[in-house]
Amino acid sequence: MASNNKWARLWQHWCHPRWRVERCLPTAALQQLSEAIGRSEQQHSGQIRFVIESRWHSADILQGLDTRRRAWQWFGELGVWDTEHNCGVLVYVSFADHRVEIVADRGIAAQVPATEWQAVCAQITAAFAQQQYVAGLEQGLAAVTVILSQHFPRHLPAEVDELPNDVVLR
Repeated sequence: MASNNKWARLWQHWCHPRWRVERCLPTAALQQLSEAIGRSEQQHSGQIRFVIESRWHSADILQGLDTRRRAWQWFGELGVWDTEHNCGVLVYVSFADHRVEIVADRGIAAQVPATEWQAVCAQITAAFAQQQYVAGLEQGLAAVTVILSQHFPRHLPAEVDELPNDVVLR
């Protein structure tokens, strides 16, 4: 859980370099997750992006940036908001903060209660607490797939994949 103490958060972020996260989430596992995102999107009309950030710049922490605002920054930077049917979903993991946030575009947010996304975040966080990092992301993707399939079933078999499926690891 993220600390409210800026100095404690700084230390926490300094202790989570990218190489440490890569040990928990190997490239091959992230590639498999990227492929699973593509398969997921064949079941519904949503567009899914995953971002895993090992740590932040010290200035961001000192300025009081929180994980929700950081997730929104990635949502905008990656253009998850820029889909034809406003159907983008970002799953954001702040590894150093031990936090998961899900940001859904307005088309989805109007149909899916925030409590459903919070349950998915809790599921991923619980798996991470057990050091089941890859399994936690896979379970999270499966839960997102169920939600999107219920609320946004795919109507056309050849709908365009509007966003890249690759997992962003920073």
